[in-house]
Amino acid sequence: MRQYTRRTALRACGVAACSSLAGCSALQTDDSDTEKPTYERLDVTPVYVADELDLSIPPDIETVSAPHNADLLVLPDDTDTDATQALEWLTDDRVLALLGENAETTWLSWARSDAFNDVFDTQGYSESEPAPTLVVAAKVGLNTTTSRYSWGSEPSTRDVLGALDESLVAIEKWTPTG
Repeated sequence: MRQYTRRTALRACGVAACSSLAGCSALQTDDSDTEKPTYERLDVTPVYVADELDLSIPPDIETVSAPHNADLLVLPDDTDTDATQALEWLTDDRVLALLGENAETTWLSWARSDAFNDVFDTQGYSESEPAPTLVVAAKVGLNTTTSRYSWGSEPSTRDVLGALDESLVAIEKWTPTG
């Protein structure tokens, strides 16, 4: 007759638990790929995306073909836009987003410029570690504010759009009314 020990009982329970879970991963579906994302601010904000960027924007987000028609401008990190133009867009209450490995470098070059220092009450500069792939900037009162996003690898369009929406919501909360 076989004698049951505590070790045997634990092993039996472990095998039973593992075998009951073995097929679960095959049964679950990843709803994140099939579920249509919803946005709180992005789907009501006219967006300009520079041609150099490979972002496929869903049709429910209004895109415009020229920067002067947009409330949110998404630019590549190596943009030809200079600090004066960026400043003009920010003072016109537009939100700027820089996307790419050098997004922070470009943003800091603008923020450290004489043009910015003449208009905004700059309170120092900070660099993020790791360097962000997306920097979103807006004017809030006499200052600018940034949201910075880093991903371990190349972000998906869904990642970028989610971060842009999150930033727009935060900027709306920070912006004084009246």
